[in-house]
Amino acid sequence: MVEARYFRDYRHSYMILQCRQEDVDRSYQYKILTSDKIKDILKCSLRYVNGRTYFYYDISSRTTLESMYRGRKMSFEQVKDLLGQLYGIYSRLGTYFMEESRLVLLPEYIYYDLSDGKYIGLYYPDYESELANPYEPLMDYLLEHMDVKDERLADCMYRIYEMSEEAYFSLEDALQMLGGSEKEDTVVIKPEIWEAEEEKSTMPQAEEELSDLYEYGEKQKEPVKRKSFFYPVLAGVSMLGIMGAMGIYYYYELSQKEILMLLGCVGLMGLCLVISLGNSFRTENKKEKKQEFKKMQADDLAQSYLSEDDTVPLEHVLSKDMELSMAIPDRSLHEPSPSIQEVCGDTVFYDSARMTEHKLYALDRKNKQHIELVKFPYTVGKMAGCVDCVLADDSISRIHARFEKEGDSIQLTDMNSTNGTFKNGLRMQAQETVVIEPGDEIRFGNLNYCYR
Repeated sequence: MVEARYFRDYRHSYMILQCRQEDVDRSYQYKILTSDKIKDILKCSLRYVNGRTYFYYDISSRTTLESMYRGRKMSFEQVKDLLGQLYGIYSRLGTYFMEESRLVLLPEYIYYDLSDGKYIGLYYPDYESELANPYEPLMDYLLEHMDVKDERLADCMYRIYEMSEEAYFSLEDALQMLGGSEKEDTVVIKPEIWEAEEEKSTMPQAEEELSDLYEYGEKQKEPVKRKSFFYPVLAGVSMLGIMGAMGIYYYYELSQKEILMLLGCVGLMGLCLVISLGNSFRTENKKEKKQEFKKMQADDLAQSYLSEDDTVPLEHVLSKDMELSMAIPDRSLHEPSPSIQEVCGDTVFYDSARMTEHKLYALDRKNKQHIELVKFPYTVGKMAGCVDCVLADDSISRIHARFEKEGDSIQLTDMNSTNGTFKNGLRMQAQETVVIEPGDEIRFGNLNYCYR
């Protein structure tokens, strides 16, 4: 069981875990852990407070797996990247004769380095899992946060989940099922391209097929045929031959037999010229027809998807409505006008609590960017693609803070930011969560806001 506390000094954030063993300085595992030889686990140092020993893990500018994908879905490559890097950490622990069972596989303790795009494991020498299956929390988390629209990912994850319940299961088995192995280099999914990947994974099938049709020459499975120069060369040679024969006939005196032979050669070369020109025009027409056919296919496909989705351009709707209004005669002169009650209807009461907005107003002269909390959870930071609101300031961390809604209250959590998150002038601890109320002053780094 892991009972963590958090502490922040001037420039670093730490996660604190108590050491339950005696004679720590003589333990091999403790020496390797604090020596920083294994770069894929959190850097740790020992501190002695009131006669007790504590592990101080440096978590500065790092976020947890649970926080990173809160409100997001994981793609196939992101799941494969996570399991591949975790397996790499397992392998490196084995090379140093460290116990792999001490690696904490809980989503809230698997950290991610935003600058390097790498996962960092928590190695806790006193960790003992209370579950018979140590992979169960991680597999539950992946099933909950995977992109269910990806049938390949869903099928693999369900099979991996079933395999994880067996005693012989390892992360290597999961990687092989996902199509990777320990010999392959792990694909690192940078945070900057998460948003692009989500757009690509959610792109409708119609757009994919349309792009394939319009760019058929770029992604053909068959090798692209090179342009043939045979017919143009043949036409040029034929023209030169005919001109040469005419020159011979003009400058030299020829016998009847030689003239007949010359005319035969001219006729043969003329036939070759006609054939070469005909094939050249035929090739060009064939290419034009092929492109036109591909375009027609793309237009037909777009029209078919348009009819399936029942979406019509606004201009078309307006034009149809105009035609319909012109075609239907005006019956207002013959029918009685409806009453005011029928036209206007009853006034509907709206609860003001439902219309309450949650907004942070900028207080600095140079900062005119307000923060409107349109959904929850809502994260702020300076790394585009990883946060919901980008704050372009040097004092802001990549993922600085997160807003969540619990009932009717709004909660603010500091995400291990470097320059800190402040509520009414008081600096919050790393991973600390506080409730904010209207009128509170909130500061992220050097940016000041007022919550209303």
